[in-house]
Order: sequence, then C-alpha cells, then structure tokens
Amino acid sequence: MTTLTKRKALARGFLVVLLLLIFWIGSIIAWNNRSSGEEIVPEKLAAGSGPSIDGSPKPPPGMRAYTVIIDAGHGGHDPGATGASGDYERDYTLSLSRKVFELLQAEPMFEPLLTRSDDTFVELEDRAAFANEWEADAFLSIHGNTYEDSSVSGTETLYLNENSVLLAETMQRHVVEATGFRDRGVKKQQLKVLSLTEMPSALIEIGYLTNAEQEADMLSLEGQATAAQAVVDGLKRYFEIAEEPAGGNSQETGKAEEPAIENKIYYNGQASDGKRTALTFDDGPDDVVTPRILDILKENKIKATFFMLGSQAAAHPEVVRRIVDEGHAIGNHSWSHPRFNDITMEEARKQINDTQQKLEEIAGVRPSLFRPPYGALDEEKEELVYEMKLAIVNWSVDTMDWSGLSAPDILELVREQIWPGGIILQHSSGGKDHELSNTIEALKQIIPELSEQGYSFVTVPELLHLSDSQPQ
Repeated sequence: MTTLTKRKALARGFLVVLLLLIFWIGSIIAWNNRSSGEEIVPEKLAAGSGPSIDGSPKPPPGMRAYTVIIDAGHGGHDPGATGASGDYERDYTLSLSRKVFELLQAEPMFEPLLTRSDDTFVELEDRAAFANEWEADAFLSIHGNTYEDSSVSGTETLYLNENSVLLAETMQRHVVEATGFRDRGVKKQQLKVLSLTEMPSALIEIGYLTNAEQEADMLSLEGQATAAQAVVDGLKRYFEIAEEPAGGNSQETGKAEEPAIENKIYYNGQASDGKRTALTFDDGPDDVVTPRILDILKENKIKATFFMLGSQAAAHPEVVRRIVDEGHAIGNHSWSHPRFNDITMEEARKQINDTQQKLEEIAGVRPSLFRPPYGALDEEKEELVYEMKLAIVNWSVDTMDWSGLSAPDILELVREQIWPGGIILQHSSGGKDHELSNTIEALKQIIPELSEQGYSFVTVPELLHLSDSQPQ
C-alpha cells in the first residue's frame, strides 16, 4: 500500500513538472513571436509611442487628434553622415526626434509615434509601412545634411507628391525662422521613404553636420530644443491651414500689408495660395524669340516674368518697353551672364547695378527681383544681393529648353515637376539653335494643359506677394 502511494505521488510530481515545462516553452514561443512582429514596425509597442491612453492629454471637444509619425533617419549599422566633430547623423536624428516626440505628447491635438526609439536600423519600406498601417495624418523624417565643402550650411526640406507640398513648405519656414539657418528652399526629390507613404510626407535636413559651426549649434541642448519646438510649431500650423475651409484665408480681410523681401532664395510660391504658377524667361530680350513669346502670352491673356541681361536690354530697348507696357514683370539677370562664384564682389555689384540702371533708363522700372546666372550664388554674393534690397529668385521647374531638348520632352519635365506655387524656367534668347523653336512649341502646349488642370498664371512678384519694382 505504501509503495502504491509513493508511485502515485511521483506520477503527480512528474505531471506538474511536465505542465510547467510546457507552459515555459509556450511563453518563450509567444515572446519570440511578439519580438519578431516588432522588428517589422519596431516602435508600434514602444512605451508612450502609441495613441492616447487614460491619463494622457485629450483633444478639446471638436478637435480630433492627428497621428504624426516622427522618423529618426538612419540608425544601427547605417550611421548616415559623419559630422565635422566625428559624431554620426544617426545619433543626432534620434536625439532630436525624441525631443520632438516628447513635445508632441504634451499637445492634445497630436498622437505621435516614432519609427525607432533607440539605435536600431529600420528598413525604409518598414518605416513607410508603419505609417501606412497606423493611417497617419503626416510623416516627417528628420535628418542632418552633408557636403564635401565644409562651408556649406542651411536648411532644406524635401517632398515628392503634390499632397506633401504644404507640409514641406510649413516645416521649412518654421525651422528656418527659429534656427536662423540659411534657407535652402523646398525641393521635390524622389526618395523611397516618401514614395511609399500614403499620407503627406516630408524629409527635413535641419542643417549641415559637415559645417563645424552649424553642427555645434545642432548638437547643443539649446539648438535641439529650438529645432524641436520649431518642428512642433510647424506641424500645428500645417494642420491649421490644412483644416481651413476651401477658399478660406487665415489672414484678416482687407488689403494685406505687402511682405518684405526675405533673406532667402525663393524657389516657389506657397501651395496654400492654390494652383498658381509663374512662367519665367531668362537671357533676353532679343528681337526674334522674345516677340514670339510675347505674342503667345498676349493671345492667352497671360502675364509672365522676364529676367533680363543688361547687355541684351541695351541692344533691344523697344522689346523691353513692350514687355513692361503689356503688363509683364521684369527681373535682373546680371549684365553679361558671368558665373558669380568666379568674379569679385566689386564685379558682382557692377553687374547688378549696371543692369538696374539700364532697365530703369529704358522702361522706368527698377526691378525688385534678381536671378543669378546658372542659379549659382555663393554666400558672400548672396549677402551682397540682400544688401541691395533684391529678392533672389531661382526656380522649381527646369525645362532644360536651352539644351535643345524637344518640345515633348520639355512638356514631360513640366508634368513631372509642376505643383501649386511652382516657378517654371524657360529662355527668351539664346539656346543651341538661337531660335528656341522648342521653347515656342512647348509653351503653346504648357499653357492649355496647365490651364485645364486648374492652374492660373501669375507674375513672380504676384506669386511671392512682393512688390514688382524698387522705389525710384
């Protein structure tokens, strides 16, 4: 009897041990499954990175919470740029992204999420998939820039799709204003993480880590606090504008005060102004191509902007007067089209001044706009132009018409690059065949096609809300 009892006890003990062993193995499998799931979207379960829970701020009645994905660029085995100090971009982007995330958590109108909260590598496809899975309202990827010339500095924001232009513009404006960094503009660029996201998305290069002075500011606690707050303020403003009724205007009614020229390079107007674009023509005027362009513009009742060379204006004063008399805007494109990076400050000043004086002498108008030849201007010459109270205007749509590209190819470039606020570059003189027949044919197609898409054509001063001339 005693032996039987002992056997039963041993059997029960063995059964308990077996059950415990099964439970332990099951727990390990469940944990591994959960961990492998997190590798696909690593921050979905990160502490504090999900939507609001009890105890966290709630949006006021009538205000919905916006899901915003903050993506710290690079990470893990992908260090990104190496800064002037030897520090890596991946560490900077993570530090700044965490600060942005913490500030957004304190805002009732946001439900922020991070694509990574530590030094891990996340595939670009997975970052986009994470944002898409959460049906985010906006995706912002934070980066630091790099260039072989250590003197290059500034902030730029990249976008890909038209629905992202407003987000990119708003982020760029707020970060530049807060940091005081050089404004390098908003640019369209084919980037995988932006192409795969289904919501408005932008990638902001806060500054150049390869510029020692700028890097020191970016890595400092004060610099990161400033940049993080600017990102949050930019996101707030973006959603305020995005939620405004169609046709609404956040400015007060009545005639708005004309904005002052900003110390920046203008590449485009504001998408929030609607589907407006500006046609611009460089290197003229002449007495062959320019009059044909003017005829097309007149036939279509469209105003454009002509960036003139002083030498060409002096040779064709009657065409200059026709341009102004027909209501088009004019800009300064230098006297003889030199590369401004290769000439002295005195030569640069003379190139601009002589053109200003000649245009005023011929047409009674002293332009408020300057477009540097080749679109190139070093920072020293840039400061010179600011001192001369001129707006520096480049472009966002490059037709490459001067190269002899065919009219269909020019039209295709416009289709690829156009978006509300775009500035289109063409030429009114020169070109490989000196007749620019491709420009003429392309223009005849650009105008009706963009008009059918709902675009209106305005001058650059109208697009940028600037005066069309300097005080005389």
